[in-house]
Amino acid sequence: MSSARSEIAAFACGAAITAALGLYLNMKLSSSFELNRKVHDEDLKPSSLPSASGTAFGTDFSPISAPEQPTKAIPKLSEEFRLEQLSRNVLFFGEEGMKKIRNSTVVVVGLGGVGSHAAHLLARSGVEKLILMDFDQVTLSSTNRHATATLRDVGTPKVAAVKRFLADAVPNCEVILVNEMFNTEAAARVFDGHGKIDFVVDAIDDIPTKAQLVKACIDRKIPFLSSMGAACKADPTRMHIGDLRSAVRDALATKLRWHLKKLKVSIDDPLIRILYSSEKVVAELAPLTEEQKKEPKAFGTVENMRIRVLPVVGTMPAIMGMAISSFVLCELGEKPFNPTAAERLGKQVRHRMLQHIKNREGEVKEQIEKGTAVEGAVHGVEVDTDDVEYLMAELWRNRCLISGDRLGTSLELIKWDATKKATLSNLVLMSAKGMKEFAKVGKEGLKAEVVEQIERRLSLAREVEGRDEFKISSFS
Repeated sequence: MSSARSEIAAFACGAAITAALGLYLNMKLSSSFELNRKVHDEDLKPSSLPSASGTAFGTDFSPISAPEQPTKAIPKLSEEFRLEQLSRNVLFFGEEGMKKIRNSTVVVVGLGGVGSHAAHLLARSGVEKLILMDFDQVTLSSTNRHATATLRDVGTPKVAAVKRFLADAVPNCEVILVNEMFNTEAAARVFDGHGKIDFVVDAIDDIPTKAQLVKACIDRKIPFLSSMGAACKADPTRMHIGDLRSAVRDALATKLRWHLKKLKVSIDDPLIRILYSSEKVVAELAPLTEEQKKEPKAFGTVENMRIRVLPVVGTMPAIMGMAISSFVLCELGEKPFNPTAAERLGKQVRHRMLQHIKNREGEVKEQIEKGTAVEGAVHGVEVDTDDVEYLMAELWRNRCLISGDRLGTSLELIKWDATKKATLSNLVLMSAKGMKEFAKVGKEGLKAEVVEQIERRLSLAREVEGRDEFKISSFS
């Protein structure tokens, strides 16, 4: 009995000692953590940033320490570890495609909600040289949608917040900061003074400045993708990538068209590609306060820029930034996709279009039987309603390349080569005007650049026809 009591007493004593030791260690750790937190807070005050130094690209705050390790930068990864970091991307793009991505230089202009998400995902996915350009600073209200900024970054340049994050996440990525507003002089320094620029991401929300960037890219023939408005919208299923004319229900795109015309830039230039939302606006601009009405110039970030606040769901800029980075990576890695630029066609429209194709092929059959058909003509329909939607919305983007007419006018899918059947790679979207010209002069009489564009699109359709999933569902 006494032995049992002794064991219980010994156990209780040991437990008490363990608890006391645990409490002591916990107090020491808490004290240490509090001290570190205070040190970090002091280190991370905006005034403690390294002194800004002028460079050929504006103000560079490099090197900027990561918040978690203010005194020790993470070294670059060895090639072995870098390839491990990018292993999933290599599987998708292949070694050659991944090599092209890693050797690319991408400029991101505008490092707010859209641009910051695009920039950090481009770096994470393999781009090893980024030029980040933005004049603005992180505000408390912008931290709800910025990809990398934290409360510690409030009051510091947005470009610095992104670079600080990438120093930890992707130390192999060279990040050049341009802490100034985009203009023609800045364009000359960045685009003409830093070697070959492979792609430009336009995430500017000021329309006149955006128009200048578009013109600068077109003048230099630099591929780019422009983000339209993310504000006042919430539906991610309404996102589209297309040309400027295809944008609907987007006030920013409408105003951009007007500004580009003032700059004598063709809004039909093939280099212009935009990301926009076709969703109807579901919120309105915040009204001006009485104080803002009295002195509007005192509240703008810079002179002549808007001061009214746009309602933003924080997820929308992120989704747009991710969509942009996906598009850019596929372009750089030579695995491009052909985005759907318009909303889904209605079922009745698809059935009607298909029936028109069948009716025309029926007429060709009769002509062949009568001996009145063109030499070598064949008949047959090898598309269905899903193919009609692909052809209309994705391949031809609801536009006749011959006349320039768009959805809203009478459009039909016409065979490009009369000696072949009506297949995915032999149907071209034409308006009544386009059909009339095509019937009159044939493909030989069309403008060379129009024929080239059509042939390029048809080659994409041939790639789709060659895929296994198409063969399984295609007609025999």
